[in-house]
Amino acid sequence: MLTTEKQKKICEKYSARDSNWKVHCNECPLRLPQVWSLGACRATYHYDRHRKEWVLDEDQ
Repeated sequence: MLTTEKQKKICEKYSARDSNWKVHCNECPLRLPQVWSLGACRATYHYDRHRKEWVLDEDQ
C-alpha cells in the first residue's frame, strides 16, 4: 500500500513503459525482496506487525 506521494511517484516512474514497452518493476526500490517471487511490492502489500510479515492488500 503506497502511503506517501513520494512512494506514488516512484511507483509511477518504474511502472511506466519504456521505449521497448517494458516496465522496470524489478529495479524499483519499493519492491519487497523477501517476497519478490510473488511479484510483491509496497504498492500491493502492507506489513502486518502482529503477524510480522508482508500481507497482500485485500482491496486489490
